[in-house]
Amino acid sequence: MSDKLVRAKRVSNYELFFDLALVLAIGQLTSAIHVDQIGWEEVITFVLSNLILSVVWVNEVFYYEKYGDSRRIDIFTVIALMFFLGNLALNFNYSSVATSLVAGSPNVMVFNSLLIASYLVIIVQYILKGRYIGFNHDIKINVILLGVYSLSLLPYALGIWGINHWALVIYSLPILLPRIVTPIFYKDQEIRTNFPHAVERSQLMTILTFGESVIAIISTYPITDNWYQGALIFLGMALMFMFYMGQTFLSIDHHQQADVALLFYAHTLIFLGINSFTVGVEFLADSHHSHTGLYFFLAGVVLFYIGTIMTTVYNQKLYRIGKRQYAVLTLGMISFILLALLIGSRILALSLLLILFFWLISRYNMIVRRRIRERNNIPHPDPAVNKRDFS
Repeated sequence: MSDKLVRAKRVSNYELFFDLALVLAIGQLTSAIHVDQIGWEEVITFVLSNLILSVVWVNEVFYYEKYGDSRRIDIFTVIALMFFLGNLALNFNYSSVATSLVAGSPNVMVFNSLLIASYLVIIVQYILKGRYIGFNHDIKINVILLGVYSLSLLPYALGIWGINHWALVIYSLPILLPRIVTPIFYKDQEIRTNFPHAVERSQLMTILTFGESVIAIISTYPITDNWYQGALIFLGMALMFMFYMGQTFLSIDHHQQADVALLFYAHTLIFLGINSFTVGVEFLADSHHSHTGLYFFLAGVVLFYIGTIMTTVYNQKLYRIGKRQYAVLTLGMISFILLALLIGSRILALSLLLILFFWLISRYNMIVRRRIRERNNIPHPDPAVNKRDFS
């Protein structure tokens, strides 16, 4: 990590256009799991689906962050990727998992064929860009990695393999391989990344994911049925978002030169966490699934919290977190888990706990920032002067 200032790369409108496919995918992801019986197979499939969707999105962000400039080759390839990703989302299937995931089943073959097509589009992007600017070391490595991901999926797409425990390894390759490859093949080489662009794209993904939570809460707890319950869980969700933005907008140094890998790993947890929270909120309103809903709700909050805390490594030097603060944040999370388990699936009490927890944690972070500024004789931000800084 370097303190060298980096100029932010503007987020392209075509990147935002691509995110529309992500919106569709998130909606499909959280709605498809509403099946009669939910066991470990369905839960694992849900987690894998989240990871797969996040990996495709992150790989496209990596390309745009390093090489994308919205020339013609970028425009048409990102539109093609949207098409494949949208159709991929339509094949998220949790019903009859035992039969729909066997070798040769249409669901397995179509899903993996579309996933391969998505990876191939990104490969084409790198190749076309390489022909334009030259095939540097980074482009070659990314083409090879994406090729490995695609080849590893061929047995599923061709109907040779069904989804089994090995699928956990295969679908995790895009998460594991880059961390193995980077120290070996990028030794003594600067990794071409734009940290401000990565932060902005990550924030946009988080906002879109929270959008599905907004829809789920309002549709599951309409104000006409029970005004206070819907309002309370909505406020709890809003405080989660405020906690996230307080960290990623106010505390992070947006113009540093840093490895963005951990940032994307953290946001993979955040993505999975928010989607799990959304499913949990919906299940808690269903007496048949309320017990399962508690665990989705709890896992979602914990994953979201851990992912957000992971981003503190990118904080401004002034706001770097010490052991004492980490201890307080950890103790707060443990207390939340124990109280949530004690409360059980009572949605009203869980809503109040969610509100209290994220209000206290956000308040604690704000107090810490104020004390740090006072200790270093730094004036507090004046919203009247800088309307974008409310710390």
